[in-house]
Amino acid sequence: MNLVQNSLIRYFWVLPVIYLFAAIFVLRNQVGYVYLAASVLVALTIVVQYYALKPVKPDIRLARWLTTLAAIGISASFILSIEKIELLTEPNHVASCSLSPIVSCSPVIASPQASALGLPNSFIGIFAYTAVFAAAMTIAAGAIKLKRAWWRALLGGVVFGAGFASWLFYQGVFEIGKLCLYCMLVWLVTFAMLWLTTAYCIEKKHINLGTKLNKLLSHRAELIAVTYVVIFILLFQRWADYWVSLL
Repeated sequence: MNLVQNSLIRYFWVLPVIYLFAAIFVLRNQVGYVYLAASVLVALTIVVQYYALKPVKPDIRLARWLTTLAAIGISASFILSIEKIELLTEPNHVASCSLSPIVSCSPVIASPQASALGLPNSFIGIFAYTAVFAAAMTIAAGAIKLKRAWWRALLGGVVFGAGFASWLFYQGVFEIGKLCLYCMLVWLVTFAMLWLTTAYCIEKKHINLGTKLNKLLSHRAELIAVTYVVIFILLFQRWADYWVSLL
């Protein structure tokens, strides 16, 4: 067991890269397998983070999570970009994540909201998650004396991303009326990034939001769990009849 743990810790930084290649080049036409691979990557990250033989420094802990989450975000954005191009070049193309009248990516990808800032949102996602991936690798490489402004810029970008993801969630679920599974993957990783980065910046005093708010936002795991529960409750309520019909 110790040998496995040591190997995972030693080669952890290779795992998100392997996931990226597998998700984009091997699994991209099978959304279920992409989700399964993402779940395995998250599970391995948990093992490395919480079952390590030695205590993990907070900055390395954050870097590992950001690397994992960013890799998942890059893969989802990349696959959505490919689907966007295929929909533009082949009008009859059905996206690989269009599985039913409700769980359907094609209407979301083809909607005006999918290019909210003048270019496909998925292109922005590739750039944004790659920036987070690079930032995490910078931390992992030993950049422990990064200035407060650097951390605030990183947090600001993540906060903007979470706000944008919230808007996209509302547009996709309540305006377009379809559930895009790759979009959901983006929502989940973005909100996790938000709470993890916020808690770290508070703990290291890069930001100060007041005693009560600082204490609340330091509960990263609980906030991630609550956010996910809210998302799934809203998704269930939006199409309750459809989900019940599948039982």
